[in-house]
Amino acid sequence: MIWSIGSLLDKSLKRQGIESQVKASQVIKTFHKIVEKKFGKKVLEQLQAKSLKNKTLVIAVLSSVVASEIRLHQEEIIKEINNQYKKTLVEKLRFLF
Repeated sequence: MIWSIGSLLDKSLKRQGIESQVKASQVIKTFHKIVEKKFGKKVLEQLQAKSLKNKTLVIAVLSSVVASEIRLHQEEIIKEINNQYKKTLVEKLRFLF
């Protein structure tokens, strides 16, 4: 029987109990890439995704203007993240000031 490296890695992460932390780290990295692509580096420098828990991505922002801009595109950003992973990992964005 032949196993793909991806499936072996997934099984190993599950066994070690760190699958959710690795997935959260990947989602955060994906969020940052999407923000940079859509809004540019200046906006990206004013925020930092901190955690993913219960399908809520927590984002620290330096400016309410940046938070408002991200909120306007929230559905689009969430959809793009979930499409990339082909499952619903994020349902909501929460902002910390």
